[in-house]
Amino acid sequence: MSDIARPGAIGGAKAQGGSALLALVGASLPMNLDPAIHNIAVVAAGNTLHMTGTERSIAASIGTLCIAAAILTTGSLGDRVGRKKVMLLGLIITLAGGVVTALAPSAIVFMLGRALSGVGFAASFGLSFALLRAVAPEPDALARAVAKWLALQTLGIVILCLVGGYLAGVSWRAAYLLGPLVGVLAMFWCMKVVPEAKDDAAGRLDTLGLMLVAIGLVATLYAVSNTASAGWNSARVLIPLSAGLALLLAFGFWEWRNANPAFPIRSFTDPELLVGALSGIGFNIGNAVVAIQLSLLWQYVYRYKPLEVSLGQLPFIVACIGAASWAGSLVARGVSMRLLVPGGLLVMAAALAAMAFAGESTPYIVFVVPLLAAGSGLMLTQAPTANVFVAKPPPALVGAIGSSRTAFGQFGFALGLALSSSLIYGLFSPALRHRLDQAGASPGERAQAIGILQSYVQTGDTEKFNAKMVQDVVANGISAYLGSYRVTMLVMAALIALIAALCFWILPRRPDTRR
Repeated sequence: MSDIARPGAIGGAKAQGGSALLALVGASLPMNLDPAIHNIAVVAAGNTLHMTGTERSIAASIGTLCIAAAILTTGSLGDRVGRKKVMLLGLIITLAGGVVTALAPSAIVFMLGRALSGVGFAASFGLSFALLRAVAPEPDALARAVAKWLALQTLGIVILCLVGGYLAGVSWRAAYLLGPLVGVLAMFWCMKVVPEAKDDAAGRLDTLGLMLVAIGLVATLYAVSNTASAGWNSARVLIPLSAGLALLLAFGFWEWRNANPAFPIRSFTDPELLVGALSGIGFNIGNAVVAIQLSLLWQYVYRYKPLEVSLGQLPFIVACIGAASWAGSLVARGVSMRLLVPGGLLVMAAALAAMAFAGESTPYIVFVVPLLAAGSGLMLTQAPTANVFVAKPPPALVGAIGSSRTAFGQFGFALGLALSSSLIYGLFSPALRHRLDQAGASPGERAQAIGILQSYVQTGDTEKFNAKMVQDVVANGISAYLGSYRVTMLVMAALIALIAALCFWILPRRPDTRR
């Protein structure tokens, strides 16, 4: 009888593990869903609440800054009081943040809601990732669980972003409730099927270290996010960037000497964890460039509508879903990280380089193969590095190191957006001015040309201008933009390729075990 019962017990354990994995996917979705909704809804919210330009800027970024501020603190708390408890608390805070945001009568209350949401996202996302180790403790099972978590997450984002985009068009207040609603459903599911995990040997909470890293990350990300609008030489960039980097250096020095660090910096002397951090920055740079600069090209040059832009990105998303399982199986079979990570980054770099050569009338079909390649490269890089972040830490540090992956990713995305935006617009203005000078435009005509382009980009309405001038200005503007876009994409591709080479150099060759 016992021989017959055992397979059923194993099957039941697998079923429960599968249910727990799906619950953890649900817990991770509010943070992944939020940017797609927030980027649309914040515009309408700003208009309704009569926000000033400064208030709009803070409202747009405060959630991301609060994620950065809270991510390591929530991970460290999870290690000490229970990762499931802190994750569930994060989902409750996410609900509170969504409700406050949706009901906000003023800009201040709206920003408070966004700040609460950021803290909730940090806890729910970072610890849903860390809890994968409790759901699938065996190395091979863990590698496949990480890959499924990534793939199902991407699939969920696709479906929910369509719903969120529709809601944002109907009511920005309703749109901000979608992520929290998903979080609440996931919370009840996680309470039932996800096991608790913590380690009694984690030691005391490193309050000073957590304060240093929180303020340092917020200052650095704030500075980087200002580069596109203010320029790298602006005081709005240099002052917070200098302060942020100084605090992060102080944090690193403190953590290196601390017996119970909030962030185990010594663990990153391990080549695989170090490459996980570097590649996390690298593939998120590529992710930002694909998500932002390609969509702007489609809108500015090809005049795609927002829905067409969203649908145009589908090959990238489909490739992410398909490649996640494949990459997970490669990791489970023991394929070298030294092959997968640099290979995935180089595929992303090649995809960006291919997209750089878009012309004024390039058909959409030309972008499909590079988008498929970029999505595949992203998952070839992300699957093995995500597995390392959850598999390698000692039991007392799973939450802290697992959560740090999100911090590296946030920094990489912000850096990719800042570098590509500042580069493309820094090149565009001189190129347009040069073209107008060659055409013999006077200072007044140059100012009028800027007005024509602004009207063309924002509304497409240029009827109040001279038709011949509009045609000439738009043609010059498109040519200047395409030249700037091409250089920017090639530079970003080269940067990602450089990170790939660095990762290949850091990772040791696998020892030859053949006899």
